[in-house]
Amino acid sequence: MTRHFRKLAGYLRNDGLREKVRNQPSWFDGEGVIEAARRFTLKIIRPREGERYVSCVPLVPLRTAVGAFSDPQTTEDGGWDWVEVQTHRKLGPGMFVAQVVGHSMEPAIPDGSYCLFSSPVTGSRQGRTVLVQLRDTKDPETGEHYTVKRYQSEKVDATNDAWRHLKITLYPNNPAFQPVILTSDDEGSVQVVAEVVEVLS
Repeated sequence: MTRHFRKLAGYLRNDGLREKVRNQPSWFDGEGVIEAARRFTLKIIRPREGERYVSCVPLVPLRTAVGAFSDPQTTEDGGWDWVEVQTHRKLGPGMFVAQVVGHSMEPAIPDGSYCLFSSPVTGSRQGRTVLVQLRDTKDPETGEHYTVKRYQSEKVDATNDAWRHLKITLYPNNPAFQPVILTSDDEGSVQVVAEVVEVLS
């Protein structure tokens, strides 16, 4: 956990805090972590003309994101709050902030973290951390039809210069959790909705 907070201090470009975390580990205790989480707040704003996807993005519950961002026709205005985002990345349409709940992606994504997502996911998905909709199965940790995991797939050649998935594996970061394995028979039951591009808290 100390390593994660050192990394976070590095992202914030606060070298003094980074060294303090490394040299004085006594700061870390359960109450301290809870208090730090309470101090992190998203700033909800009413975007003015030209601010959407420039300095702010929608704050979208993951369950809603699965439905909305898997169908681009519904993403124009979901009635969501907009939040200011402090990032070095260029924002754009299809990006949103959502809270990831669960321990399977720790330490990279701590339970309760707010993450910046980008949709749609273009190019190869191999090794990328993505939000996936599971139509016919559920995430064993949360019991939901969506999950955030690291994506890996095995493909085989099919007819007409095409290919098909032989197996899709959705890996947790936390070794205490098992991967979600989908075979070619399950291919139509999984949809990659968005990619985690940054952990904000």
